[in-house]
Amino acid sequence: MKIILDDRRPLPDNSPEYNCLRTYEECALLLHNFHTMRYISLDYDLGEGETGLSVLKYMVECGNDVKHINIHSTHPTGVPKMREYAEQNFPNTELTFNHL
Repeated sequence: MKIILDDRRPLPDNSPEYNCLRTYEECALLLHNFHTMRYISLDYDLGEGETGLSVLKYMVECGNDVKHINIHSTHPTGVPKMREYAEQNFPNTELTFNHL
């Protein structure tokens, strides 16, 4: 499974390859039901209080296994927090950064 989570940026329409999500709640539901994924791309600011860092923390709580984490945010303080958390908690996962 592949996930892209962003509350504002344009996302691929009807892509059979990606689950394109807009809210933390949608993402948490998938993460709760599917514990293994190939790829997740996260924005930091998801509106309404939740962040990409919240998603990473939820993934640790649920025991999710992911092969590749991409952070596509430009948030000046959020990106370093996400990077540090991902490096500490997903040491065998590929970590990349780019902008959608």
